[in-house]
Amino acid sequence: MKVTEQKRVFPNESSRTTELSGGRTVPLRGMEGVWDGTEDLPKIGRKTSRTSLAGLPRGNRVPKRDLAHLTAQLAVMTRAGVDISTALQTLARQSRQPAMRQILLGIHRSVVAGNSFSEALSEYVAIFGPTYIASITAGEASGKMTDVLSQLAQLQRSELRRDSTLRGLLAYPLVLTVVSSFVLCGLVLLVLPRFAEVFAQFETPLPILTRCLVAVAAEVRARAWLWLPMISLIVVAAWWWRKSGHLRRLTDRLLLQVVLVRDVTRALLIGRICRLLGIMIDSGVPLLESLRLAKTTVSNAYYHELFVKMEQDVLNGRGLGTALLESGFVPDTAAEMMITAEQTGTLGMVTQLIGEHFEEEGETRLRELITILEPTLTIAMGLAVAVVVMAVLFPIFDLTTFAQQTY
Repeated sequence: MKVTEQKRVFPNESSRTTELSGGRTVPLRGMEGVWDGTEDLPKIGRKTSRTSLAGLPRGNRVPKRDLAHLTAQLAVMTRAGVDISTALQTLARQSRQPAMRQILLGIHRSVVAGNSFSEALSEYVAIFGPTYIASITAGEASGKMTDVLSQLAQLQRSELRRDSTLRGLLAYPLVLTVVSSFVLCGLVLLVLPRFAEVFAQFETPLPILTRCLVAVAAEVRARAWLWLPMISLIVVAAWWWRKSGHLRRLTDRLLLQVVLVRDVTRALLIGRICRLLGIMIDSGVPLLESLRLAKTTVSNAYYHELFVKMEQDVLNGRGLGTALLESGFVPDTAAEMMITAEQTGTLGMVTQLIGEHFEEEGETRLRELITILEPTLTIAMGLAVAVVVMAVLFPIFDLTTFAQQTY
């Protein structure tokens, strides 16, 4: 595919360019309104996303699996020599998802009208994301768009595999917790009070464990109008607190510091970040802009601050090594390898290799953690049910003893 280079005039600058490997300077097409070097990217991205979704059916979302499938098909078709316009038209005709079909037709119309593929994608930045579009933009300019599409497809498939693995591993613990909670509530709120009424007829003193659970059940049943709204209010307050950033920062810190969990979180985060950085750098996106774009994909507050520190270091002429080593939560091996890659000029290739390694390590550690979590939850739920069962059985034993003494 032949890419026609053109300059655009921006409100704050005469032209918008980026320097690729080899010293060639080309415009970053299709990124207007996404980042102009002066404003914060996430805010502009949200603003653009409202307009880019205006023509889509309300409530329709494009699943990650469909996006990964689209990227992989585009990579195969462009590698086979099919031009991007024909590929988009073919994929739109074959698509069974109305939202995806409408997006593909919109991109196809934009390309036929004379825009580049990246410019057409920029109209749907809320769907594809600024990092995806920046990689395509640099890939077009450097003539490596097919390779970039293949790398993006591999990254998306890796994320889908990780999410599927996580859902599969957490399914049993979550189902066990929910079912056990319902069983406990039923025993405490429905079964135990009935036994208490029977025991009261014989004027037999109840064990302290039974009296405590009966008191809790009576309180909940008598004042359900108070406790249910209060619990709902606590849940809403916790959700709001996390959205406000206070609880989120605490949660992010615990994920990076708590034993067992930190090994999983650190490996998965650095793995995804390095793969994304590697793809953008290898496709020709400058390091500084790659850092800024990758920062928008990070949800962890401490990694977000790390990217800010790395940006400052790059702007001041220093490398990435100082910030990585001083962070305290980036694996030392990853930091050392990135420092070596900077010195040897192979940062794009090495960061992708680092990402693949740590993603695999993170998934392995996640399986090990779930292996420990499953029996732990089973034992905990079993103990909780055993306590309730003992609260029911102890009075029965006392009642049997009382009946033998009476008769």
